[in-house]
Amino acid sequence: MKRFLRQNIVILFLLNSGNLFNYLFQLVVGRNMSPADFGGFNALNSTMVIFAAPLAIVPLVMARFTARFAIADMGLVRSLLSRAGLCATLLAMVAYGIGAACLPLLQAFLHIDSATPVLLMLGVMAGSFVLPVPWGMLQGLQRFTGYGIAGASNALFRLLGALLFVMALSWGINGALLSSLAGIVAAIAVNCVFLRDVFPLRGSPLPKGLLKEVGTYSVGMLVSSVIVMILGNLDLVLVRHYCDAEGAGLYATAAILGRIAFYLPSVLMSVLFTEAATAKESGRNDLSSLWMSMGLTALLGGGFALFCLVASSFVVKILFGASYTAAGPLLTVISAAMALLAVANILFVYFQARSEFGFVWFQVAGVGLFLGLVAVYHDTPMTVAWLLFSGIAVMLLGSLGWLLLRVRARNKTKEVSHAG
Repeated sequence: MKRFLRQNIVILFLLNSGNLFNYLFQLVVGRNMSPADFGGFNALNSTMVIFAAPLAIVPLVMARFTARFAIADMGLVRSLLSRAGLCATLLAMVAYGIGAACLPLLQAFLHIDSATPVLLMLGVMAGSFVLPVPWGMLQGLQRFTGYGIAGASNALFRLLGALLFVMALSWGINGALLSSLAGIVAAIAVNCVFLRDVFPLRGSPLPKGLLKEVGTYSVGMLVSSVIVMILGNLDLVLVRHYCDAEGAGLYATAAILGRIAFYLPSVLMSVLFTEAATAKESGRNDLSSLWMSMGLTALLGGGFALFCLVASSFVVKILFGASYTAAGPLLTVISAAMALLAVANILFVYFQARSEFGFVWFQVAGVGLFLGLVAVYHDTPMTVAWLLFSGIAVMLLGSLGWLLLRVRARNKTKEVSHAG
């Protein structure tokens, strides 16, 4: 347990350094754009995240199979890196082509006049196809220091790009998207540096049936991860679509700050995933790592949400300026919703590591509730924020109940086995 806690502390510090750079990036961009342009950029950014949502499973899938191969033969790790990297590059090219073909539709839906920001957004999305491959391999090799530094490098170079393209050159939305693209490219390079000992190795033939095994495992993870990404980003797109530009800009400000409650503790899932997967393979059902991760998550995410409840308008005014003060009440609700999502996500990762995907039904119920209600009630950004909170609460309570039922069933099975 000491090792588990130490690894969490390393990851918490390094990856949250990246989160800090991300928020500094938002501050630089927000202070050098009008609320309408700021809302437009974040709508584009969230659209990219939604389209790339399936990629969220790639680091975990890579981590799982990298860890297995590293025990047997590092040549298998080298072959996995080559095969996965090639597939990711080809998919990135296809995704960019499809996005470019749908350019008029994307411009119309997001109310973007120029094609350039959308094309840049597609470029960032294409880079996001490649980045998870080497990053997940670092996690699977348990190189958590390199994993953390590589994760932080994306945000650092993104921030540096914003200082140049947005603040210094005043390129607006295009400059912000160029900054994101620069962060992706830099992060890929940093990941490769930490994998430099793998590249010279001679590859070994990958096991037969590997593709089928990866595909089977990925289906449940794909559905679950997409749902989390949707709940973390779709609200920005919906507010941009249903509400006026000013309201969308204020909502984007509150959402950017409120997501601290989710991203601050979410880095803990990296270590929990590896721990839970190992326990599953060993036949252990110890929940101590899960409860510790959930407790740390609730402390960090809930603490930030409580702070926002007390001083939301003050925080917005200090960080973004007086013109954004009206986003304060929105921040209170969104930060609470994101704190709940962070706790729920710890449960989701635990289930994923153990290949137990029954919880997905509760995710679907939460998203369905959110989307169904927003389709009817979307008069104000605050209405959307409360509906987001409600959908996430349904997912958390349902998944927690499902966990307790499974634990109870396991205990009964053990009692029957011992009695026999």
